[in-house]
Amino acid sequence: MRKTRSLEQWRSIIEEQQASDLTITEFCQQHALSKTSFYAARSKLNASSGSFVR
Repeated sequence: MRKTRSLEQWRSIIEEQQASDLTITEFCQQHALSKTSFYAARSKLNASSGSFVR
């Protein structure tokens, strides 16, 4: 079943991934996340805040 997350929830998830020593692939696998959704959310956050994620 698909879970809808807010941009604030994605912001927290992305920050958690960046703080971990895991690659995006490993992080998404361990947290049952879609890599496609992860990258899409990161892109939206980058677009909305200029340079949120490096």
